[in-house]
Amino acid sequence: MPRYGIPEYRLPYEMLDRDIDVITSLGVKIETNTRVGSDISMDQLHTDYDAVVLAIGLHLGRSTRIPGAEHKQVCKAVDLLRNITDGDKFKLPKQAVVIGGGNVAMDIARSLARLQKQKFGGVKVTVTALEDRAHFLADPVEIKECSEEGIEIFDARGPQECIIEKGKLKGLRTWKVRSIFDEQGRFAPAYDESDELIHEGDMIIEAIGQMSDVSILGEQLTEDLEWNRGRIQVDDNGHTSVEWFWAAGDCVKGPDVVHAVADGHRVAGSIERWLVGRQK
Repeated sequence: MPRYGIPEYRLPYEMLDRDIDVITSLGVKIETNTRVGSDISMDQLHTDYDAVVLAIGLHLGRSTRIPGAEHKQVCKAVDLLRNITDGDKFKLPKQAVVIGGGNVAMDIARSLARLQKQKFGGVKVTVTALEDRAHFLADPVEIKECSEEGIEIFDARGPQECIIEKGKLKGLRTWKVRSIFDEQGRFAPAYDESDELIHEGDMIIEAIGQMSDVSILGEQLTEDLEWNRGRIQVDDNGHTSVEWFWAAGDCVKGPDVVHAVADGHRVAGSIERWLVGRQK
């Protein structure tokens, strides 16, 4: 996720590679291009190793599921950020609309804006978010720098429909948000339908949250683990309810690289104590 989920202008790959080199210099072996669940099973890992740590991040994007969201030009921010990092070719939109008010929304908006600037000589990126500016989840500096790069931000706007005409994506329809939560504090947005805007765009990017691909766990381990609102339940040291299994990072606590690194230190200490205890 530090490489594929965070743009290089925020976390230079040179610095990331330096940290990885430190890790491998300590004797850590990194197996790439190996998918757990197909190339190797979780059962096999359990057989080959005393302890296993799950630190898979949040590589899957969530969908708004509004009408038209299934259109091929409606993308998930995390997928598009990966494409940009990999250098994969994709049709750069002349006008893009981003749904979301968090750091990932700002990251993809700024990444697209920079590509547009290079190719078209100008920026046409719009960000729409449910929250008002005072309650954006993104860091204030990210919001400020978005505006400085020519990105237009609309706060308190609820996505209603991806507008499609004759098979082509034309833009996003939004309504003004009156409230996001009901009296019980549950997520239940209410809108002012008379306050409608059409945000033109030939690509819409959903940046409303991410989730882990826990399908790699397999049925038995999924059943054996304890869960809390879709996330694996762990103790303060990342130890799960399964003796040989730990979980850490974004897949447990949500997206935050600093806390993910701290989790790694805690889990390493926990596993070391557990291994020493087994030898006594």
